[in-house]
Amino acid sequence: MAINAIRSLYFPKFRKLMYLHILLSTGFWIQQIVIGWIVYDQTNSPLLTSLALGIDTIPILFGGFIGGALVDRFNPKICIIFVTSVQFILVSSLTAIMFLDTFSIWYIYPIVLFIGFTWVVYDPSKISLGMRLVDEDSISNIFGMWICGFNIPRILSSILAGYLIVYLGAKYALLLESLMILSAFLSIWFLKYEHPVSQNSNISTTQIYIDIKNLFTIIKNNNLLIGFFLLSFIPILLLIPSTTGLLPVYASDILKLDARGLGILQAFSGLGQICGIFIIGMFTHKKMGKYAIWSIYISACFAILFALSNTYYLSMLFIFVVNFCIAVFHNSTSYVMFSTIDENYRGRLSGLQVSSFGLFIAGTTLSGILANLFGASISTITCMILIIVISSIIVTKYRVIYANQ
Repeated sequence: MAINAIRSLYFPKFRKLMYLHILLSTGFWIQQIVIGWIVYDQTNSPLLTSLALGIDTIPILFGGFIGGALVDRFNPKICIIFVTSVQFILVSSLTAIMFLDTFSIWYIYPIVLFIGFTWVVYDPSKISLGMRLVDEDSISNIFGMWICGFNIPRILSSILAGYLIVYLGAKYALLLESLMILSAFLSIWFLKYEHPVSQNSNISTTQIYIDIKNLFTIIKNNNLLIGFFLLSFIPILLLIPSTTGLLPVYASDILKLDARGLGILQAFSGLGQICGIFIIGMFTHKKMGKYAIWSIYISACFAILFALSNTYYLSMLFIFVVNFCIAVFHNSTSYVMFSTIDENYRGRLSGLQVSSFGLFIAGTTLSGILANLFGASISTITCMILIIVISSIIVTKYRVIYANQ
């Protein structure tokens, strides 16, 4: 059963795609530590910090649908080359500004916003390309691999970024991020992949609208898809913003840590998601609905414990369990939704899934305002109560997701 958890890695081309994903993820987590620490250090505002960490999700909210429709019609390799090129230019620009000593935190917001536009294209492209590089039996496994590839760098790069900030300065951490993105560009450039021509790439706005409308029609007529789709919004809107999104505040104000401590907290978050993926990969796919639902409730309970803790080592344990459950939830819901829907709609479904991440900005705004008014702990606990209530309503209305076999 342990071999099933890494089945997709037996395909050489998929392994190369994973190298690229790990490199981009390394850059992302370095960026999260640098931006989170700089903004909170200079403003002491949980709201401004949350917005800086979440502003890149605004384009995802409004453009994820379009990204998915485009990827269904274009070569996903070319799309990823575009993504890495633009990200390298943007991050290198921010790095240069810092080295020239002309930096202001207000430069961060537009640059991170534009980086968000690249994620609109990257996530559907990554999913679409990955599905073409493995066999049918390995498709369910690749979602776990994406999460692992996203979180393995989170462990080391978060700690490394914290130490670079303390000992050398934030600009050197951003320089490292630029090098990671450049390496990702070279990795996808040399990936050998022949894209089958199945649809006309001359796509119009009308056609995109029709594609999206057809996808919603399919989801609307399937209670299983509706239920899991609604549940998938919960971690992005409430759970992640009020835990991971407030980590700079918890590290600085509650646990009294510097950037190194923040990096270690992020590392334990990543370790939790990696362990969650490995464990869920060893279990049967027949009970994915139950795994998803229970992981939501357990994560909410441990997030409350995290909010109440002022002990560093207990906080590391609690944030580990929260992220363990997030990984189980994401892998379970993704497997059910993508294995249920027709393969011709997978790009559009991934675009829809990516769009749900756009709600992160709404979640960070809510948690940031609550943290400004009442403190980070009250913000997190309030969001967890909402999670329990909303999840219970969805499960009650769409019982098929719990009974899914």
